[in-house]
Amino acid sequence: MFVGSDIGVAAYASFDGGDTWRARGLLPGLVPDFDGNPTIAFDSRGRAYVCCVVATQGPPRHGDVLMWRTDDRGRGFRPSITAIAGGPGLVDHPSLTIGTGSRPPATYLYLAAGVYGTADDGVVVARSTDGGRTFQPSRALDPAAGARAIAPVAAAGPDGSLTVAYFTPSPSGDVLIRAVTSGDHGETFTEPLTVAEVPAMAPGLGDVTAKSGPALAAAAGGGLVCAAVTGFDDATGRSRLLLTTSAGPTEPSPTWSSPTTVAVSDRVVYLQPQLAIADDNRIAISVYALSLTTLRVDVLLYLSDPVRTASTPPAFEPPLRVTTQAFDPRQAIDTGSTHWLGNYQGLAATPGHVLHPIWTDTRTGRAQIFTAAVRRPRA
Repeated sequence: MFVGSDIGVAAYASFDGGDTWRARGLLPGLVPDFDGNPTIAFDSRGRAYVCCVVATQGPPRHGDVLMWRTDDRGRGFRPSITAIAGGPGLVDHPSLTIGTGSRPPATYLYLAAGVYGTADDGVVVARSTDGGRTFQPSRALDPAAGARAIAPVAAAGPDGSLTVAYFTPSPSGDVLIRAVTSGDHGETFTEPLTVAEVPAMAPGLGDVTAKSGPALAAAAGGGLVCAAVTGFDDATGRSRLLLTTSAGPTEPSPTWSSPTTVAVSDRVVYLQPQLAIADDNRIAISVYALSLTTLRVDVLLYLSDPVRTASTPPAFEPPLRVTTQAFDPRQAIDTGSTHWLGNYQGLAATPGHVLHPIWTDTRTGRAQIFTAAVRRPRA
């Protein structure tokens, strides 16, 4: 949230399935400066963990990733701990995920992030094996890519499986989506593997910034990991929403399917996909759809048939329009140099066949957080 010229991070909680929300205020102990990039995960006991970047505006800009835990579903928070320290540099774009194991400790927290402005720039992962009380020192996942590796996302499955995906540029100037996986609770990782390649994520949007990163999700029951990305081709003017799937960590290295085109258009630009896998192995993808005719944005939701095997391309139903009113992204927060629509949005699948997309929307004339509860048909 913007507080004058400063930025802080605030929490909101719902106790009725997302129908109503209560403001919890700024995270305890946080003084707005240049904070952001929140990421949230719940463990099997219902405890919530909230991470964000706590940074100074500089120059030079530097910041750490801090984490708060709530044991009462957001009514109160424990004091923060430092999950990844940036030192003289900046930790950016954290992604928190939680996995379980068959022997103590039963809960593992994994935090992927980018570190920049240090001697060891690049994508890193840090792990907690004590319920988030402490985090082990972070480890580099792709040292060869260094600072060219950006926008990491992490997804944990059962039995120690963990996947981290991120972007790097190719020698030809395209954008590569690369992934590393672990099958032993983050003790070891495979070598980075390219799972998709696109010419660009999106065209230039003038004075609007809506950066698109990769999205990643893992099935709670195992056997399915999905990555989604948007791609834009200047030569054809076409925007695509792409999906690739994997069975998860295998020896000696996982395999990923060829990217499937979920949607393609020369009238709409797709931005900021989000992924969730429901308990019946249906894949849900939410995405911004920017009309090149009206310059307004809608949120679309794509839902697949139940996925039987990771090697079979999923079939998707026609998209559901989630937004009841398209909005103008040029009414997003004016930072002085651009109208900022953010780096990513959110999507969760909950029991009871309900999907919860959450997004930044300007239909009221200013940037606000919107959400919806979308009931999906049973398989």
